[in-house]
Amino acid sequence: MTRGEDDQIQSVVQQLLSRLKADSRSSSAIARLAAVSQPTVSRMRRSDGKCQRVSKAFNKLCNFYNVPIPAMSKASHEYNELLREAIIDAWDGTEAGGRALLVVIQGLKGLKKPDDIAGESLDHI
Repeated sequence: MTRGEDDQIQSVVQQLLSRLKADSRSSSAIARLAAVSQPTVSRMRRSDGKCQRVSKAFNKLCNFYNVPIPAMSKASHEYNELLREAIIDAWDGTEAGGRALLVVIQGLKGLKKPDDIAGESLDHI
């Protein structure tokens, strides 16, 4: 995702978050109406609007609140597809394998992002 796309997504996240927080209905009621899970609605309401990913549930909530979703670039779509295929290829289809893969993916959250290491020396690797 390009920096411009990331800025657009963050703008959409903030719009959605403000509408979710302003809605007086319960998370369960919103979830039913938007066809998403109640934990998803609760998580979004509690979030600070950072680190949100674009998912089917996110898109459904945006549609429910009439928040326009910016189109991702072709490169972003291709990257998302490559990532999805890599996960499918790495998973052996078992529950244990799925849990192990989930632990690995969640462990990546703490790693530095490419933008964070730009200009750093790679001598320590």
